[in-house]
Amino acid sequence: MLMMNFPVVKTAVLFSFFALRISFAQGQTCDTYVVPSLAGGFTTRQSINFSGVSPGTNVTSFLSSNGISISSYGVTSGPVPHTFTPNNLAFDSGSLNMKVSAYAGSGAILSSQMVTNDIFKYASVRTVLKSSPVGGAVEGNFFYLSDNQEIDWEILTSTTLQPSAEVLAGIWATNQPLVPGQSPTQTRVPFTFDPSQDYHEYRIDWVADATTFYIDGIQKARLTTNVPTQAGPWMWNTWSNGNPAWSNGPPTADSATHIRSIDIYKGYTSTPSGNICNI
Repeated sequence: MLMMNFPVVKTAVLFSFFALRISFAQGQTCDTYVVPSLAGGFTTRQSINFSGVSPGTNVTSFLSSNGISISSYGVTSGPVPHTFTPNNLAFDSGSLNMKVSAYAGSGAILSSQMVTNDIFKYASVRTVLKSSPVGGAVEGNFFYLSDNQEIDWEILTSTTLQPSAEVLAGIWATNQPLVPGQSPTQTRVPFTFDPSQDYHEYRIDWVADATTFYIDGIQKARLTTNVPTQAGPWMWNTWSNGNPAWSNGPPTADSATHIRSIDIYKGYTSTPSGNICNI
């Protein structure tokens, strides 16, 4: 939007989930990727793995080679304005880090955002990330064409596990209103773990009749109204504007969101054909 440690056995199950799903897709040639709960399927898979990229690698070049651009512009809405800057994305050991800089009390809050160069209508997008433990930031994984064609899966780092005075705790799934001035379709999902302690897969499935939201392959929400109807890009960002009714903050220490991988299934077809892979 322009939002607990696992026991050892649970961590092992999570890693097995990722390994089995990825090896299945890589072990065969797929003409159509099918989500069993959805009608139709997707003809194209775009997979980006940051885990093997060396720290210091040029982020702009790497992302550009994978069809992603880094945003560079300011947002004046407040209470405090924020600016998306390419300087706030960097590779760490095993992840792409997206940063909101510690706020010194004046000027804009330096934030980060990246966006696909490709536009598409309907998709299944899976992002494996570890949330920031620093409060005061919004971590967004979302489709955005306009304020009235938008799907959000947002973590608010101040209120992941505990509410604030104005914001309930959890992760937020939203379809923004298709008609200006109307209300969004939105639900809040309480976390059953601390998202800053480990990597988890956050997924959105978008087709004509619904947007469905998952964490680690488990459905958490399904929204059937205000479903976007037009093609557009996918975006990832982390930002703050100091609003106590949403982001809270601004953060007083650097807030880093760690992204390990992104899988985008796109090229929707109503009629799966050829070699079909369940995803």
